[in-house]
Amino acid sequence: MTAVPLKSEFKKVENYQKIADRFFDFTEVSKDSFSPATLSNGRQAHHAAAYGGLIFSQALAAAEKTVEEKFKPHSTHSYFILNVDTKEPITYNVRRVREGRSFITRTVEAIQKEKVCFVLQCSFHVEEKSSIIHQSEMPKVPCPEVLMSMRDAVPYMKSLVEKGEVTPPPAMLWRLQSYDSKVYSDDQDLFEMRCTNLGNYYGFASDQKPELHFWMRARGDLSDNERLHRWLIAYNSDSLLVSTAVSPHYSNGFIPSMLFSLDHCVWFHKAEVKADDWLLFECKSRIASGSRATIEGRIWRRDGVLIASCQQEALVRSNSDDPSKL
Repeated sequence: MTAVPLKSEFKKVENYQKIADRFFDFTEVSKDSFSPATLSNGRQAHHAAAYGGLIFSQALAAAEKTVEEKFKPHSTHSYFILNVDTKEPITYNVRRVREGRSFITRTVEAIQKEKVCFVLQCSFHVEEKSSIIHQSEMPKVPCPEVLMSMRDAVPYMKSLVEKGEVTPPPAMLWRLQSYDSKVYSDDQDLFEMRCTNLGNYYGFASDQKPELHFWMRARGDLSDNERLHRWLIAYNSDSLLVSTAVSPHYSNGFIPSMLFSLDHCVWFHKAEVKADDWLLFECKSRIASGSRATIEGRIWRRDGVLIASCQQEALVRSNSDDPSKL
């Protein structure tokens, strides 16, 4: 089985705007220093460590709070330095590096327990007319309406495993039964996710390519707050990149001893983005070596417009002396 066998109805979450807003509810503890109301959500790998995409998007939100709305973020570069403890307060300290007429630069340091745990650099640009135009083509994949929601796919896959109809590799079985079961059963998870090929994702019918394609959209209606749409897309841009690099190796029997995002970069090509419309997240890893994998992502509107690109390097370790090779 290499294709998603069933399709799911999209069900909107009531009061979604309120759920999304609370992740970007800040107290300005001093000038240009912001403390978020919450660090916890269902995407975190375990109960103590915050989800990296949340930290990234909150830092971006803190930076935007010091910038006039006519300046739009176009380039962001960040480093994950230490795990963020969801039980401890954190402060995003924004440094105003440059105030230009066309460009503004901000640096954000996330401070917890008096240590820097995350750093973001962000450049903002006033919108200008285009001088040259070109763009790659969007991949041709099944549309989201004919695919299965991960909220349905996870229990479906677990039922197939119980019946013995599919046998995912051990690492993928663990992800199915633990992390994915938690994330995609959380009623307040922010995104609807639909994989174009469950066989690739779970490794039971892998084509051995470090590539994934997921449709994604916010699970409810949002206001016209342009910044919130952007923060949510930034939040979800960290959701699939590491999985893209390791999933085909799982089909080889690879079992990681450590997976950790080292950095995360996002380039926004369009200022106006809609998180509550279907977006295609195309992910591809071109190289893994020296216990590090590099993964790139592209986020497309369904009309074929590329709205954002991202890239990440991840630490991938194993206790085995023999590396998995594709």
